[in-house]
Amino acid sequence: MIVDFVVRYRLATNAIIGAQILPGRSLNAVAKVTARLCNIGLLKRHMLVPPENYFRAGARAINVLGLPQRSCESLGPQSLPIDYATLIYATKPDAKRRRLTPEEVTEYMPWLPSELSHSPYCVDAKGNLDHLRVDLGGSPQHVARKVAAAAHDRLLVPQIAELSSRSKFQLVVLTTGTEKANAIAKAIGNTDCSDQIRIRLAIVPRLSFLLLRSN
Repeated sequence: MIVDFVVRYRLATNAIIGAQILPGRSLNAVAKVTARLCNIGLLKRHMLVPPENYFRAGARAINVLGLPQRSCESLGPQSLPIDYATLIYATKPDAKRRRLTPEEVTEYMPWLPSELSHSPYCVDAKGNLDHLRVDLGGSPQHVARKVAAAAHDRLLVPQIAELSSRSKFQLVVLTTGTEKANAIAKAIGNTDCSDQIRIRLAIVPRLSFLLLRSN
């Protein structure tokens, strides 16, 4: 279950593994489990924000599952904030949603052009779809332009336009704090995309530390 979870989300931390898979265990007990999985090659440890680590699939896991070699490598300066923010958003205690794997994206949206399939998507218990955009530290205006472009590209797909009209598809912007979220919301309001698709902003406070680390 832990390896499957790590593969789905592309990373995990001891705190998230404890909350999602080993509820009731202490953080120390969870750390002992992940340490054993690292020792036998099912997980591989990388540094998140010192002293916290994150885990990716280990060499043994990628061999058994037939995953590409990059699945065990540390995430890059853009991939790490994107995947971490997606993990936090999808696993909030009241969320009841999950990140779609690339195979599931194709299953849920076989009509989606391949160039639009690589950014994170989540689905909730009712089958509603979220497309996630992560603020990587640009100005509110820059983030708003990226969001507007992502919305326009997807609304050109008739099936997404139809889902959006039924409030079954939304675009979620993950950012660092309330002040930045308010500024992004104001900038998005100056575009023409907010009238055509539902846009939600969510805050991932530790995202700011990852962006500082990346810079």
